[in-house]
Amino acid sequence: MLTAAQVDAFHTRGYVVVREFLSALEIASYTEEAEVLVNHCYEQGDIVSKWGCVVEPFGCGYLDSIPPLARTTQTSYIATRAQITPAPALCTLSKYGLCARQLLESSVVLLNEQYVVKPPRSEAAFDWHQDVLYFKDEQREHRMVSVWTPLCDVREENGTVLVDPYPDPTMPGVYTREPEPVVVEMSAGCALFMDGRLRHCSGANTSNVFRTAYMPQFSSGQVSDDNGLTALAVPVNSF
Repeated sequence: MLTAAQVDAFHTRGYVVVREFLSALEIASYTEEAEVLVNHCYEQGDIVSKWGCVVEPFGCGYLDSIPPLARTTQTSYIATRAQITPAPALCTLSKYGLCARQLLESSVVLLNEQYVVKPPRSEAAFDWHQDVLYFKDEQREHRMVSVWTPLCDVREENGTVLVDPYPDPTMPGVYTREPEPVVVEMSAGCALFMDGRLRHCSGANTSNVFRTAYMPQFSSGQVSDDNGLTALAVPVNSF
């Protein structure tokens, strides 16, 4: 659970960093899954040019089939994710999800999840953006929170996240100035909770080792279009 001060910081700045969010065992579990999925992706093509550094457990083709209910129910989601590795799914819905409920002050669904992987000495980078803008105007009725969690120690040299705090907390996500970046340095297992309206970016990984982060995203409601769900809609209930 988050403290009242952490929740207040999130609403004021658009983000909050929670130190030592994951246990050593949980870090190892997500790291194991990331390695399985990244190795699979490399068999299909380069992680940067083919996959854009983004590996989704349900979107990378590792699983031969994904039951429709795995996108909308807890039981099927957990059972299907367990075919990759058994532990991460429950942690995603319980530990991450319950914090998302605190921050959004409502019921939430798991909207998406991905590993963001930057190879050693890679020039891959993500320009300044706001996650909510990846959705159409009519799909932005629900608030969202992204939780960027490094599985190794991160700093600017290996491509950590830079955030641009809200200029005015009464108008979250409204930027009329150039970015004023804050470099978020974290150790493995810390969690950066970001409102979907927060402006952020990340640079290249100039180190000699992979830089991997896990990022689930939660929404206060299902996001859909004329063709149905655009992503996941797994409800987060009490655990």
